[in-house]
Amino acid sequence: MNAATLALLIPIFAIVGGYTVAIMKIRERGNSVSNKLQAENQLLRIELDKLRERVEVLEQLVTDESFQLKREFKRV
Repeated sequence: MNAATLALLIPIFAIVGGYTVAIMKIRERGNSVSNKLQAENQLLRIELDKLRERVEVLEQLVTDESFQLKREFKRV
């Protein structure tokens, strides 16, 4: 390998290496953001499940006959 070829290959490898490192950093940041979004999504799902349970309890209270009777007595 002569000096001219070597002088040409060194910058090419440096440029390609720089792009490779940049792409790896971008992917790493993307994975980090993705992991954060998954964690937040899981927390939101847990909160949603809790809220659904609360709504079910409230629906049971409102549709309960004794609750309806108490409402009727209060109207009179």
